[in-house]
Amino acid sequence: MSLKTHVPTNETVKLAQHLISISSANPPGNEDTMAGVVSSWLEDAGLTCQRVPLEPGRSSIVVRLPGSAHGSVVFCAHLDTVPAEESLWDRPSLEPVIADHRLWGLGATDMKSAVAVLMQSFAALAASGSRPDRDCVLVLTADEEWGYRGAASVANSGLIDDAELLVIAEPTENNVYTGQKGELWIEATFAGREAHGSVPESGANAVLAGARFCNRVQQAIAQWPEVSGRGRTSLNVGQFHGGRRVNIVPAEAKIELDLRVASADHRERAMTLVSTIGQEEASTVGGSFAAREMTCHSPIASDIDHPWARALVAASQRTTGRPQPIGLSPYSTDAVALVPVLDVPVLICGPGSILQAHQPNEFIALDQIEQSLRIFGKLLGKAASVTKGAAT
Repeated sequence: MSLKTHVPTNETVKLAQHLISISSANPPGNEDTMAGVVSSWLEDAGLTCQRVPLEPGRSSIVVRLPGSAHGSVVFCAHLDTVPAEESLWDRPSLEPVIADHRLWGLGATDMKSAVAVLMQSFAALAASGSRPDRDCVLVLTADEEWGYRGAASVANSGLIDDAELLVIAEPTENNVYTGQKGELWIEATFAGREAHGSVPESGANAVLAGARFCNRVQQAIAQWPEVSGRGRTSLNVGQFHGGRRVNIVPAEAKIELDLRVASADHRERAMTLVSTIGQEEASTVGGSFAAREMTCHSPIASDIDHPWARALVAASQRTTGRPQPIGLSPYSTDAVALVPVLDVPVLICGPGSILQAHQPNEFIALDQIEQSLRIFGKLLGKAASVTKGAAT
């Protein structure tokens, strides 16, 4: 059984366009506008929605379709987007258009198309009159792009305490990841000594120390070996601030590093590396160095022995024609707030490419939406037919 015939691609694309046109940029978020539109649509499809408040103007949504046995499979996506820098866009970011077999607009990939796919898939399952062998729960969260606080509020609400498996529809080009790399953000600060710009040798240039530090840390981490089944640890030097005037030797440099660590061991190695190189470079200019963790989320690697997990892997493999699974996602998701509370395995699979996320002129290929509808149609259709005892 498949639900594909009940979920036309063109209807899903139109729904995604509508969602894109609703501003939910975070900050400030204001996801309640999105939540209201989504809730009304789902309730018109015969589903019951529960709001989970985060703060004024911001909430998440939980929808449950009853199954025939205890336990649930949770499908998760987020309602917010990053803000758009409109000057970098060729057209207004909240006016979605279809061109070149793509849907263009803020959130097209990250991740309003996936929200539309899940909404349509749940509506189709409800309309089929079938009962899956587990409850199916749709969780649409606020604040994923800033602090995962919407997911945390859902995890602590008691509404999904029976979860057995978590499926997050972030953009993977419809491949399956069996978890995600850890997220480690570090603030590194160099302190030097100001002097007149005409006599730089009389000061301690914190910016020079910081620049050499960035290059050395980048080069060192690039040499770390790949972790089997998890990929490589990566580093992005995300921000660098230093100096107060061009004719003054800078006495401070502040650097923010974004590492995606493949293992817990790499987190410890990264902190040691940053401290060692930072101290060395600070000493070369006669300054000092300090570092602190801004954010730290451990890597998540999951066992896929759950029958629905195997069904998702099979559906993705048949639809994409690619072997599954493919290891850990390079980016972080709401799993960092959900998995520690629920203690369940997580799979990440959804339409679109992460290369389009957080970009001007964001787009998603229409065939990615069609593929995703087929994958979730097969998954939910299989679950329903198993309950009926029909051939799958």
